[in-house]
Amino acid sequence: MAKKTTRRRKELAQQRAIQQAAANVSLATARPDAPAAAPAASSPAQSIVNTSDEYKHVRSDLRRIAILAISIIAVLVALSFVIR
Repeated sequence: MAKKTTRRRKELAQQRAIQQAAANVSLATARPDAPAAAPAASSPAQSIVNTSDEYKHVRSDLRRIAILAISIIAVLVALSFVIR
């Protein structure tokens, strides 16, 4: 899977910002007596859910790095027995 381009990431960030602003506005209009820190407390949970879709390619990259590291270690162990 190809990595997302910078332009696409910027578009997604703008969409999330718009959604967050709309959520903040709806919370402010629904509960005007609520403290201002209440919407900020709920935003980290929302960002965790949204970022999982954005970083799906990382899993395949980490798997590739792990396979490469294991193969290099196996070669080094094999060479240590051969060279002795």
